[in-house]
Amino acid sequence: MDVPTYVREFGGPGWSIAKPQSFDGELALLPGVRIPLRSLYVASRRVLISPVGGAAEHAILPTVEAIVAPSLLHHKHICESQRLAPYAALWAPPGFAEKEPELGEVNVLGRDPWPFGDELDFEVLDGAPKRNEVVFFHRASGTIYTADLVFNMHGDTGWLSKLTFRAMGVYQRFAMPRPWTHWVKNRGAFLESIERVLAWPFDRIVMAHGDVIETGGKQLLREALRERGLLPGG
Repeated sequence: MDVPTYVREFGGPGWSIAKPQSFDGELALLPGVRIPLRSLYVASRRVLISPVGGAAEHAILPTVEAIVAPSLLHHKHICESQRLAPYAALWAPPGFAEKEPELGEVNVLGRDPWPFGDELDFEVLDGAPKRNEVVFFHRASGTIYTADLVFNMHGDTGWLSKLTFRAMGVYQRFAMPRPWTHWVKNRGAFLESIERVLAWPFDRIVMAHGDVIETGGKQLLREALRERGLLPGG
């Protein structure tokens, strides 16, 4: 679909073409347990990954060209985002269209031609079919974005949140949630995908759940994967 000139020229104060922007929100993970939520917006290509809702994000949606679901589970705010983004195509991993048919036509990551590859690369993590998580790489800023692969949550939480995050192995630390050891059904396929992610020249990690890692991200990711036994080496 052609996008009008006024949409392409919209930017707004404070937007950086070289570095992706973020919008923050919150998600009720369980009754009494809330978790931070973050989207990634690549302004130069009008790509919004994992919408979180909220006024600031809603303000840019009329200009967005692509809304992306980064896994089979990150879709809570996509329907409302579609209503506010009349020129946006929906992109998602394999299996998403079958899981969420009410969201309409879906371009499948890894199957359909991705028009933003000159600036934004991605890797569908194989071997965990109930999630089909997608990691994105923004070349210009050396940034990867991940939905649930790693968390980095700090600060005060209620007692129930504390218990939940301790059980997940992510309380007050950068870590890969423990459930990944069960989500990964084919470790060989998962490792091949992870090795392709680690081959990217990234240093910065933006994640849906927790504080941004500004530097040293690749080594931290390696350590988190090794802690869960999903990457060889010591």
